[in-house]
Amino acid sequence: MAILDNIPGWKIFSTGIGIAALVVVGWLVYRWQFSSPSDLKQLQQEATVHALDQLTQTYVEKVRMEGEQRIVVMPVLKDTSNGQIRDMIIRRLNKLDGVKADVPRDPSLEERATELIKSVIKKEDSRPDPMSVFAKSAEADEVISVSVEKLWSGTDSGICEIDVVRIVREKDKAKVEPTLSIKGLSGTARSEPGSTDEDGPGFWSTLGGFLWRMLVVLAATAALPLLAWPGIRAALKADSNAMNGGLLVALTVADLVVLFALVSFQFSTTAVVCAGLLLPAALLYNFRIMNLIEER
Repeated sequence: MAILDNIPGWKIFSTGIGIAALVVVGWLVYRWQFSSPSDLKQLQQEATVHALDQLTQTYVEKVRMEGEQRIVVMPVLKDTSNGQIRDMIIRRLNKLDGVKADVPRDPSLEERATELIKSVIKKEDSRPDPMSVFAKSAEADEVISVSVEKLWSGTDSGICEIDVVRIVREKDKAKVEPTLSIKGLSGTARSEPGSTDEDGPGFWSTLGGFLWRMLVVLAATAALPLLAWPGIRAALKADSNAMNGGLLVALTVADLVVLFALVSFQFSTTAVVCAGLLLPAALLYNFRIMNLIEER
């Protein structure tokens, strides 16, 4: 080390290596201990979110009727996302007012719940007593187990089908609710046949809306100078170039205001292009009408 210390720049180089090593170690610790899994593809994740949105509606209603709910979320069966789906379930439930979701903190609870859930999945006649699941975990109101039945995504759509088994505690007894099957969709799979939300109003409806608005704008452009005829005559008699220019600009701006008012002042590409075409035409028309009034 003494020899290396005599090499010019070695101390700076070694310090840089040490800092880089600390950064790498810190990143690995964060990645393994704190960051959420992110193995799902984008469309798969969106489909999972859609499924979980349906699941959470059950607890929104339950909180409203029964008050705060403490839920234990079991490991997700048939999950290939490295735990991401379970993490999403817990995070999504904890966003609800009155719901506290967590993993099983008591190993014995997980063992008893797993035994009961297996008997439910296999449809066995003899099952453990559901109340035994809460024997040493009286603070839990419900234990849920999610099984992924289908998780798929293509180029423009995704599907997430899950089955949910709920073990619910009710005072001094407990029961297993019927299995809840939920399908989540994403991308083009979310659009339903005949749905106007995704397909829009249709070509002819859009064309009709464009045409009637265009006719109203043209009519307003033609009528405004004529309606303002007395004011234009008074301005022309004042023989003020500034007043004449201001009047020309005001009439043209009024035409543009009519155009944007018809589209609720939404500055879409179509509206801006139409305004760009209307501007020179309205300026020329208003200028010619002002000249006509002046000649008369």
